[in-house]
Amino acid sequence: MALLRMGLLWLVVGLGLPALAGAATVTAETADGVTIYGETYFAGLPQSAPLVLLFHQAGSNGRGEYGTAIAPWLNRHGFRAIAWDQRSGGKRYGGTNRTVAGLKAGVPDGFCDAYADLSAALSFARATYGGQKIIVWGSSYSAALVFQLVAKNPEAITAAIGFSPASGGALALCQARDYLKDLKVRAMMLRPGSEMKRRTTRRQFSLFSKQGVTAKVIDMGVHGASMLVDARTGHNMWAARDLVMTWLKDVTAEK
Repeated sequence: MALLRMGLLWLVVGLGLPALAGAATVTAETADGVTIYGETYFAGLPQSAPLVLLFHQAGSNGRGEYGTAIAPWLNRHGFRAIAWDQRSGGKRYGGTNRTVAGLKAGVPDGFCDAYADLSAALSFARATYGGQKIIVWGSSYSAALVFQLVAKNPEAITAAIGFSPASGGALALCQARDYLKDLKVRAMMLRPGSEMKRRTTRRQFSLFSKQGVTAKVIDMGVHGASMLVDARTGHNMWAARDLVMTWLKDVTAEK
């Protein structure tokens, strides 16, 4: 039975099938009055298990980007997770962004504005599940924001990981590079090989590395956290998942 369960969980990760772990909806209030929605993926793990706060990329939502593959994979390795819907998002990867759906007219909803959502999610996690180690995880624009979050809250966060941190344009006022010098905890940044063809990406990669961030290139990957999902890359991403999990277990093993 145990072997069957393990096989089914790997099927979920590889093919993006519906999550096996039970999920529940939670909400939190931001400093500017926005109600943000999250989905918990705890799989019966104890409260002492490390907690990963998952933030999605542009046009997406927490359940769609993470609920079918990444959250169950984290659960299998002993990590609880909450996948959040930020105010800048949509229906990418399926599902609905409930935070966007409930957003009142006139409320700022740009990428930088979504930092308030990440901050509220962190405060909620500390107040509700306090005591365990917290890892913040970002994808594309939210990958840029998690570096700001961890720079401003080093006492509350164990580590940060960002997949394809976006920069420039709508993120000009909240770029990750502006917070790297203030990092006091371990951090990791990943880019798919295809993005390393851009000069700006190579410069960013070099800057992160010089500031002590573990920077890795993922062969056959795609943009954002989806570089870990077989069904979204068209390839077996076992090596990429193993790289990330090894790092996560290492940073959470530290006292």
